[in-house]
Order: sequence, then structure tokens, then C-alpha cells
Amino acid sequence: MSDLKILLVHLNPISARLSFWIDRSAPQAFGCLPDGLPALASIIEGDTSAAIIPHPAPYLNAVANGLGIDSALLEVVSPAIAWVETPDGPVAVALVRIMTTDLPEIAAEGGFISLLELLKVPVVERLVFRKAYECLLGD
Repeated sequence: MSDLKILLVHLNPISARLSFWIDRSAPQAFGCLPDGLPALASIIEGDTSAAIIPHPAPYLNAVANGLGIDSALLEVVSPAIAWVETPDGPVAVALVRIMTTDLPEIAAEGGFISLLELLKVPVVERLVFRKAYECLLGD
């Protein structure tokens, strides 16, 4: 398991429409790239300021290559929008924004969804998506 997950979003700079990337290559769609969160994952509440956050650069390159997009289009909004407890230990989830005006064409199996379509992803990921929404657009 990776020690950092990437939550990929697109925020249109004109309309402020927020879209979330989900991968549909597995039986259960997931949003935490590269391979989702395990079934027993849970959000860590409380102070995580002393935790060491892995540098996102190698993860961004891997995600960009997997999606078939240029890594220069990716910007880290938050290196740890959330921490998730997994059976293998805590994992940081970085919030990454695609810096384009329109939704980009992505070669990978998946797509962009709105906040209202989040029932397609596991509950823990929905909670992480909510934290991303609050970070980008407020409460």
C-alpha cells in the first residue's frame, strides 16, 4: 500500500464547478488514487500535525502517467487534506487540482463526477471528498 493517496479534482475557474475524478477500473469505483482505500479504512480525527507527510512529487508523476495527462497540469492544494487509518497504518490523502479551464480528456477508465454523484464511492472516500469540497469552496 502506498503511504500517500491522491484525490484529484477540477475546479472550473469561471463557474466554480467542482468535479471529482473517480476510477472505474475495479468493481467498486474509487477516488483515492492510485488504487483506492482498503475496506477497513477510517478517517483519523484529531491532531495529526506531527505526522510526516510524504512528498507528493513521485505520486503526482505516477498518477499523471496512469491517467495519460501532463503532470505540469497538476497542482497540490493540500499535501494532507485528510489522514486515513488503514490496516497497514495511517495514510495521508493529498488534494490535487487539475489546472485547466475545461475538464481535460483523460485516457484512463473513469470520469469526473459532481458532489451529488458521490454515492458511487465508498463512505470513507466520501468523507475525504467532503473535506476537499470544504477546503476549496468553504462550508
